[in-house]
Amino acid sequence: RQAGRQGGRLPLEPPRLHGSWSTPSSNAMWRESGLVRCEDVGVGENNPYLKDRYRSLRYGAAMLPPPEPQLDVVRLMDGCTSRALMGGVGGAVMGLLMGGFMHTMQPMNVDTSLSTWEQIKQSYKGFGQACTRMSRNFAKVGCVYAGVECCFERSRASRDVPNAMYAGCVTGGVLAFQAGPSAMAMGCAGFAAFSAVIETFLQH
Repeated sequence: RQAGRQGGRLPLEPPRLHGSWSTPSSNAMWRESGLVRCEDVGVGENNPYLKDRYRSLRYGAAMLPPPEPQLDVVRLMDGCTSRALMGGVGGAVMGLLMGGFMHTMQPMNVDTSLSTWEQIKQSYKGFGQACTRMSRNFAKVGCVYAGVECCFERSRASRDVPNAMYAGCVTGGVLAFQAGPSAMAMGCAGFAAFSAVIETFLQH
């Protein structure tokens, strides 16, 4: 009643714990706090009003400029496009060597009455055309085979003999497309068998 006479407000008193009056401890629902200023409260681990999952955040990192993009050479070379290009280049080089070798092994009729330089020119006539033709064919095979094999490896998530067989079958069928269905079937079977033998030999 006396409090009501003084203004109708009751004075705040500490909570009653276990039936007795006691001062609030650190484990109580609330504790007395003084005036808190923004500059006194830390941003990181010293902030008592910050939850644990936000203590490790770095707010200043959002203001930093983004890092410069870097070229990952390993990832670039492991892509299917790069592997197909490398297979095409390797096949072209192999085709040049094979074309020159096969051309020199062909029987030729050389006129011995001519001079040495004329005989050499006559024997190596068509050498460049043979190398170019063989290089183009080998480049097609290497590019298609490497690209298809990479696609099968990505889709099957494995690198084994069946990938080589599937890639060889597709390559043989694509190269024999203009010759008709029977030639495509023969090319598929032949390339698949050859790829399986080579892959098994290389793995073991």
